[in-house]
Amino acid sequence: MNLHEECLLKYLQKPDELSYSTDILKLTNCILEKQFILKNFVAKYPNFNYTDNVR
Repeated sequence: MNLHEECLLKYLQKPDELSYSTDILKLTNCILEKQFILKNFVAKYPNFNYTDNVR
C-alpha cells in the first residue's frame, strides 16, 4: 500500500483528519518533485578547474 492509499484509508476511517492527510500528501509530493528535479536537471558531474599553484 502506498502513501496515497494509506491517506485515503485514514480519511475513510476518520474523516475529521482530512487536513492532516492532505498535508502529508502535499509534503510527499514536494519531496518527490525536488528529487525529480535533482535527478533530471541538476548537473551530476560539474566541471571545476582546480589548480595546485595558487598565488
